[in-house]
Amino acid sequence: MPNAFDGDATGPSTRRDDAAIASAGALGRIARESALEPTVERFPEDAVVTELRRQYGLNGRLSRIPTEKDDTFRLASDLGRFLVKIAPASERAQIVNLQSAVMLHLEKRGPAIPAQRLIRGVHGQVETTVVDSRGNARIMRVMSYLDGDLLSSVAPTGAQFQSVGATLARLDLVLAGFRHPDENRLLIWDLKNFLHMRPLLDLVTDRDDVAMATWVFDRFETVVAPRMGTLEEQMIHGDFSPFNVVVDPSADEFVTGVIDFGDVVRSPLVFELAVAVANQIGVDQRRPWDSARDIVRGYRAVRPLPDRDAALLGIAGPARLLLRALIFGWRATVHPHSRDYGVSHSALDWARLRCALSVVTPTVEALLADTGATASSNRKD
Repeated sequence: MPNAFDGDATGPSTRRDDAAIASAGALGRIARESALEPTVERFPEDAVVTELRRQYGLNGRLSRIPTEKDDTFRLASDLGRFLVKIAPASERAQIVNLQSAVMLHLEKRGPAIPAQRLIRGVHGQVETTVVDSRGNARIMRVMSYLDGDLLSSVAPTGAQFQSVGATLARLDLVLAGFRHPDENRLLIWDLKNFLHMRPLLDLVTDRDDVAMATWVFDRFETVVAPRMGTLEEQMIHGDFSPFNVVVDPSADEFVTGVIDFGDVVRSPLVFELAVAVANQIGVDQRRPWDSARDIVRGYRAVRPLPDRDAALLGIAGPARLLLRALIFGWRATVHPHSRDYGVSHSALDWARLRCALSVVTPTVEALLADTGATASSNRKD
């Protein structure tokens, strides 16, 4: 089957003109706002133990969990297991508060959503300021630990993938009315900023990968970007990936937990679904879009999404997959200490992207249309 990106890749957007070069400055600013500046020094475990005892009355055994930027630990105590996160010094306190506020909103407005919950400290606080060895103030939070299997570790049925989509839709319904002063944060993972990532193509050495990535950027610029102002926006989870969804294959509900609210942002609703889609397309090489289609079907059964918006997933999904490949490739080059985390999450991204794009555009559009027509009352245009 011919690749969907085959053809002339020498269009206007492939030329490194002044506008493209200038966007590298935007890329740097977005990366800084996303707190992706290197933080080599780890917050020591003994200091975390002290703060947990003093601020939360918790004692137990800590074990560090590799993550993108936070100092993250699992705490096993007599009261149960907890997750402890200490934000990097580069992350503004207001952004941490945005994440906490979303979690508190879900606790109050969506108690049926199986989301991770914040644990109150000895003074009733959900955020605690701690100071690292360099004198930097950092925000520590303690959260419930959700037992179960990660979606990434199981092989769901079509019905279970639909359950994943339905859970995401219910989550978004609860978040629809949420507002926060920092909701429009600059976030490198937000597809609103996707076109600013073009400079990262300079780090890609494989010519076929460059051609494929260029096709994705061009299609996003032509098809998705002009629609940006017409798409429904709201607060979204922003990272509904298989590593942030806890499941129980033997349970009727299947999804038993939603974790990691570090990428919450106000963005087009379809970009929320694009994350879930991106993490499934290309996994099955024989039927690259089937699992993603089941997720979209489950989502639309609970939360209406216009056909015109759902069609955008045909490029927004691959764009998100490409975004991850580019960012982790870049960070592995610039910040070697993050290499293991990045490689473990994106080693197959390029191969999966090629597999996903092996399906021609009309076929992908037909598959997405088959997820179910819905009312288009949510459109602004």
